[in-house]
Amino acid sequence: MLDVFLDVVLPVAICVLLGAAIGRWRGVTVAPLSALVFYLFAPALVFHALATTDLPADVSFKIVAVLLASFVAMLVVAVAWSLLRRHDPSMRAGFGLAATSPNLGNMGLPVAQFAFGDIGLQIAVMNFVAGSVLTTSAGIAIASTAGGDASQALRAPFRYPSMYAAAAGVAFNVLGVDLPTALEASSETLAGATIPVMLVVLGLQLQTLHGTDHLVDLVAVNIQRLVVAPGAAWLAATALNLQGVERGTLVVLAAMPAAVMTTILATEFRAQPGFVTRVVVSSTLASIVTLTVLLALVK
Repeated sequence: MLDVFLDVVLPVAICVLLGAAIGRWRGVTVAPLSALVFYLFAPALVFHALATTDLPADVSFKIVAVLLASFVAMLVVAVAWSLLRRHDPSMRAGFGLAATSPNLGNMGLPVAQFAFGDIGLQIAVMNFVAGSVLTTSAGIAIASTAGGDASQALRAPFRYPSMYAAAAGVAFNVLGVDLPTALEASSETLAGATIPVMLVVLGLQLQTLHGTDHLVDLVAVNIQRLVVAPGAAWLAATALNLQGVERGTLVVLAAMPAAVMTTILATEFRAQPGFVTRVVVSSTLASIVTLTVLLALVK
């Protein structure tokens, strides 16, 4: 597992720390860069990935079904915990967002390839695409509940570009239409920049972290994200008769730490961005241990 640390975790940490260092040195604020990711980079990533994927429909269906089952299970547990803890709307939104959004990109893709080879990588790519759509639709709805208005939460995903980018990408793919060169090149370029920019945003967010507020909630969401989620994915995959590499890959992907994208959404909707960023950092560090154990169990 040392290779995973050197090839995956360490590069991520370097990008984050460089973002934090440059932000502190030059006084860079997080809001403008967060907005660029939210309105430009992430929609480009969703569009390009959906327009160019070539996984068979039945395999894609099962991958998405496991992802949805895990998401719903995590949301139910998160809501139950928030009710128990009597969270205010902002904290409830931040907790739910962090609990339901695994890092399927810059950690999920390389870990899947390292552990399960090319088959694992193919599964991880489809999972990442579906997860990106889910995060930028249902994730937006969860984050928007920080304002306490349920009707606004239901309408929120349709006010932002990622939903329309996803629909356009699916349309191009299903109709078999080749992307015009200009559109393909520009969307691919912007998509390729998404994850690095997200990591820089995380680094900028680190400058705002002080104290250990919500320590009990921090521990709870880490347990949910790193331990409960892969259990839910295993049950869902088994129910769909997935075994071997397919089930193992989906279980490991479900056990990824909280996604960097959650800090973007939390910042946009004021859903406890400081707490959400602490979840991203702490779950990423803790996942070094939990993923090691999980990989030993599923392989």
